[in-house]
Amino acid sequence: MNSIRSEKGQAFIFGLLFLAVVVMALLILYNQGQLVSNRVQLENAADATVYSQAKLAARNQNFIAYTNRAMVANEVSIGQMVSLLSWAKHYKQVQAFTSYPLYRFPVAPPSPTTFADILNATTIPYRVMGEAVSAAAKPMVEVWPTVVSYFNSTLGVFQKMFALATLAAQVEVGMGVVEDHEDDPDDPNMYIPVVGWYFFTQNALLTYFGENFSPTNLADLVGDATADKDWSADAEDLSRDFLGGQVGELENMINDNSPGLSRKKSKNTSGGANSNVNTGEQAEANAIEAYQRYMAIVNRNRASFTEDRHWQLWAEIPDIIPEITLSLGIITLTIDLDFSIGGGIKNDGGTVYMSNDPLEADSDIAKLNWSAIDVLSFGLEFDIGLFVEIELCLPIVGCDSWTLLDFNFVLPIGFPLAGATHQVVSANSHAKRVLSDWGLPFNNDTGKYGGDSEDPDNNGAFDGFHLQTLAWGQASPSLLPGMYGLRTSQDVTDSYAGPPSFFSLGGSFQESGKSYEFTTALAKSLDDVQTSDNDSLGIDSNDESWDDGSIQYTNFDVKTRSRAEGDDFAADYQQFIWNDDRPMMTVSSAETYFANPMQALSDGSAEPASLFSPFWDARLREPSAIAILIATGEIDFEDMFEGLSNTAVGMVDWLLNAIGDRLVDTGVEYLVDQLDPPWGTLVEGPIHDGASQVKDIAVDAVVDELEEFLP
Repeated sequence: MNSIRSEKGQAFIFGLLFLAVVVMALLILYNQGQLVSNRVQLENAADATVYSQAKLAARNQNFIAYTNRAMVANEVSIGQMVSLLSWAKHYKQVQAFTSYPLYRFPVAPPSPTTFADILNATTIPYRVMGEAVSAAAKPMVEVWPTVVSYFNSTLGVFQKMFALATLAAQVEVGMGVVEDHEDDPDDPNMYIPVVGWYFFTQNALLTYFGENFSPTNLADLVGDATADKDWSADAEDLSRDFLGGQVGELENMINDNSPGLSRKKSKNTSGGANSNVNTGEQAEANAIEAYQRYMAIVNRNRASFTEDRHWQLWAEIPDIIPEITLSLGIITLTIDLDFSIGGGIKNDGGTVYMSNDPLEADSDIAKLNWSAIDVLSFGLEFDIGLFVEIELCLPIVGCDSWTLLDFNFVLPIGFPLAGATHQVVSANSHAKRVLSDWGLPFNNDTGKYGGDSEDPDNNGAFDGFHLQTLAWGQASPSLLPGMYGLRTSQDVTDSYAGPPSFFSLGGSFQESGKSYEFTTALAKSLDDVQTSDNDSLGIDSNDESWDDGSIQYTNFDVKTRSRAEGDDFAADYQQFIWNDDRPMMTVSSAETYFANPMQALSDGSAEPASLFSPFWDARLREPSAIAILIATGEIDFEDMFEGLSNTAVGMVDWLLNAIGDRLVDTGVEYLVDQLDPPWGTLVEGPIHDGASQVKDIAVDAVVDELEEFLP
């Protein structure tokens, strides 16, 4: 009986031990669940924040594309007006060409009726039409280029303002997304640390001021940070990944192009040692390349009437000379003489947007202008060719042949009927003056002033058939001193204010179709994570392996550890950039990319990236190794862009003001420079006031909101 009572309660002891194990397991599960939940919340917020910022950037790039396309369409409309006036004038000026000396001979002596009399009578309907159309077109050409060029320059200012507004929106959306991901908005725990605002500033600097940054210096920083680590990639590869594949001299993703202003851009925007001493020269080269591309796009989008005004009434006598074959034993000689005659009337003309000088300097950009030419001739063309071939046939060896002669040439004899030119320039000094400025006969540069490379009968206005017409246009007494630009009041209009200011895409980004890396950093203090005790985080404060670099940081570790918990300089630095001594931290990255799902080039390849096609979008990406090195304090962000403020408010305030000063102010300055008196004086004040208000609202409102958001 006693032995039975002594065994009571043993199961209770085992139950207590089991309960202790269960409680410990539950505590561990609770702790890990809290860590995972908070970590997932942090990562989701970071992904959403950086994706939203990249999405806004993509929207800005699409806005640039739409406005650039609008500029091109507006520019093309000037070409259509110039084409119409030149086409009308060449019919209006028929009598200046029917006075050609060869037309003064009688048709049938002794009758006094000359060829000129007949031509003047038969061309009356054309002269009447030319008079009527030119009377209507001339006033339009005087006004329309001014309206279009002012409007395009205004669009250029809007691009700058929208870029500034986009940066302000990215700041606000970053704060808004973080707030939306809080469990308790009244008691926020997540925050964007100093390094997060640095990442935002860094992307904007690289996007718009990239020429100030030195990739070589970045490679040196990466090399120092990874010298004692076992990295699979070297410093140059890591730098190349961070810089979107660029090597050597760095460039902007988005270039601001304003004729005559590229050299005025600051040579040291960031004010640090990373600045490129050749910024002015690089800005000039970027501008020249951008306007060459703009010029090509405008010409590619010309209407058919603007590009090529060709028609002909033509009859042809085909070759009637048969081929001759002479057989001389083992030698066979083949002779084919071609001789055909064509005759009739040819009308050719075209309008092109170009500079009279090659675009080699910033000052040449202002010389971009529209020029049109139309000519009408009648006459004959003799097509002569000779082909001689010899064939040798030997027994056993076989036959072989050689071509002795094979040539063909066309002898055109055209007589003048009509001709005219017109130019729209920003200054009379930029106009062509004489025939040689336009081109030379027989120089069939098809596509420039009319012509079709796939049509042998359409060689444009400088076809040899128009030789006498082109020459008489310079020498006709009725047109003296010529129709090519010396009569400035009749053949040149200087109402064009010049090409617009606009944004363009850097060359390497046209190839890659991707932006610089957008990165954000989010954190919350581990003290704000509700766990049973701090030891559950698995942190050993005496573990020095984090400080000696033997443990590498990863972006998605559940057990988060920061160097900020050490006691060396690196720990102090991380406490500063993460705003806490025990942060749970994460870094997320995104990028904008170009992809047109509806259009491919004629060869089937994808359309190259540009800021003339609105197919930019955003996507998440893995943070680059350099972003992680900056986030962990192994690369000091102040060494990346020296001269930046080391506070969140200071960086954002400086960035928005720098963008406003460099982009918005230069755009406004160019627009005001284009305005002729009295318009410049009247609108200069309102334009500057409007731009200042936009900058003040974008900067002050965002900075005030940021100050309230920061912990």
